[in-house]
Amino acid sequence: MLQTILIDKDISINDKECFDKYFETADVLASEMTFTNFFMWKDYYKIRFRIINDFLCIMSVRDNLTPFCFFPVGDYKKGEELKKTIYTIKEYFDSEGWKLIFSRVTKQQMGILDELGIEYNATEDRDNADYVYTVKSLSTLAGKKLDGKRNHINKFKKLYSYEYEKISPLNIKDCKNIVEKWYSQRGQDNESLTHERTANYQLLDNYGLLGLKGALIRVNGEAEAFTVGEQLNKNTAVIHVEKANPGIHGIYTVINQQFINNEWLHMEYVNREQDLGIPGLRKAKLSYNPDHLIEKYTIEVS
Repeated sequence: MLQTILIDKDISINDKECFDKYFETADVLASEMTFTNFFMWKDYYKIRFRIINDFLCIMSVRDNLTPFCFFPVGDYKKGEELKKTIYTIKEYFDSEGWKLIFSRVTKQQMGILDELGIEYNATEDRDNADYVYTVKSLSTLAGKKLDGKRNHINKFKKLYSYEYEKISPLNIKDCKNIVEKWYSQRGQDNESLTHERTANYQLLDNYGLLGLKGALIRVNGEAEAFTVGEQLNKNTAVIHVEKANPGIHGIYTVINQQFINNEWLHMEYVNREQDLGIPGLRKAKLSYNPDHLIEKYTIEVS
């Protein structure tokens, strides 16, 4: 039993309902905790999963890299069941000669470990901290700190005519063309970009089945930007993808604001995921003046 407890099931599109149920029960905070995220990155992370004691347990078993788990997902009021689940996973890791590592763990989840009396060592994972903004801030771009963003939009509108479209089967091919342009401009020999391209295709090829919201911007009639997101929890949307032609001034700012105004005004927050430690991406995310970060940690269970 232990030999297959976490590695006997790959993710398929048919698992969405199961994942969604557990994520909703846990009222997740971290951007990773959506079925879409695990499905689109399943080939890169070599994701496996299993339900143990009514907790969704997800594991990454990449070749030649340290295996790790995401924190079990379920009803955290069931403390004893969660504790049994964690020790069951640890027993499996011990049997394989691995340390039990939980990755992308939030402060909320560390607090649960403390309540359960589980001993662990924690290391902050700043590169994977999520940037969370208020919908009001991204919608209006009001205030001195966002003067530059409003200027980008004003300049864009002076230079170009544009159209906003919801993503549908009629323009999925346009989105794929944007991905191909993005990929060719950034170097096709970059392994991480190749994986990102594959993940984007997984998302677009299954767009309708994943229940996502998305937007496409045409500039002077040509498809030049698209973005995709979904509801993460009761009051937060998460943005999974945002791709645009960098040669068009202000287009990223435009599609960001337009997507919020057309699809997410009923939410309170927008989680725009992490910066992965990339200096330019960190600067860009900070420039939007986040309301707060979702801090994450790597946990080694003693």
